[in-house]
Amino acid sequence: MAKDNVSTFLQDTFFKSVRKRLEQVETEAEAKEVMKKLEKIDLSDLFREMLFKMADDTTQYMKKTMYEEVMAFRAEEEEFIVRQEQKWYRGFVASEAMYIMTLEVAESYVQYVNDLSIEEKIQNNNTFSAMLHIHGRALQEFLEIITLMKNGFADGAYARWRSMYELSIIASFITENGENVAKAFIEASETDDRYEWARASDLFSSKKRYISFNDIQTHCDMNTKVWRKQYDLANKTVHASPQGTFARLGNMKTENIIPVGRSDYGITTPAEHSAISLAQITSMFLSIFPYGDGIVAMKNINNWIDVIREIYFKTHDEVFPEAPPLWSNDLEKFGDDE
Repeated sequence: MAKDNVSTFLQDTFFKSVRKRLEQVETEAEAKEVMKKLEKIDLSDLFREMLFKMADDTTQYMKKTMYEEVMAFRAEEEEFIVRQEQKWYRGFVASEAMYIMTLEVAESYVQYVNDLSIEEKIQNNNTFSAMLHIHGRALQEFLEIITLMKNGFADGAYARWRSMYELSIIASFITENGENVAKAFIEASETDDRYEWARASDLFSSKKRYISFNDIQTHCDMNTKVWRKQYDLANKTVHASPQGTFARLGNMKTENIIPVGRSDYGITTPAEHSAISLAQITSMFLSIFPYGDGIVAMKNINNWIDVIREIYFKTHDEVFPEAPPLWSNDLEKFGDDE
């Protein structure tokens, strides 16, 4: 039976007061006078005032008790994070190792390029500058994804991967179309322009009113059916779509549960996708200037995708034996079609 505790309390309190007042009267005339006064009372206004008073009292109570309430919540939070680390630590270590190795090779590469002569750098200076910032942002977003996965927010991590994917598309478009496009991209950072800088590529008709991300995506080598499908799924997760609402990554499809907080499920997808995107952007970045150390690093980083995929998928199968398995010896690797 549905129960409205506040309304029931107010009604009970009011009627108790009425009964108590009527018990105090000595004559029928006094009782009738009391009832006349009660009839003139606007109960809706009275109840509204009482509700607001209760809300104000609750606010004051919560101000006094919020520290102990939050400390208890944080204790549960820390307990979850510890369990999450116990389950997924091998995957987290693999992701963090990729972050470290990518950061180190990027730092070495930047030092190498800085030591080149002006004549050697001039032909790709704008492309290098644009990609330097894009790669730095990709590294930061990769670390954000790791942090979200550690905290049990698979859908949040996937939403951040969506941004990484968009960076990979922009990086692909810039490196494929040269200095003029890179220069326009850099100059657009001081404006409100989102994608009009892409007109510098001369790929778009002047009759086209505006350039969208999808237009850029269509005109670069990374525009594949596989990645478009994954990007569409990420869009559904980010936006207020029915799919992103009812089919969240952090909820096992076998359970009728509405996630409202942390979950240990669903992190394999953002873990794998973010590793692939970071490798793609890094490869484009290291390819701007000839760099022998970069060739070795690119191969190592691309190999690491397989390391991450295997560790996360096998861990998933161990942690969730009731779910469909993700790993097998003849696994068809997602990255093959990238």
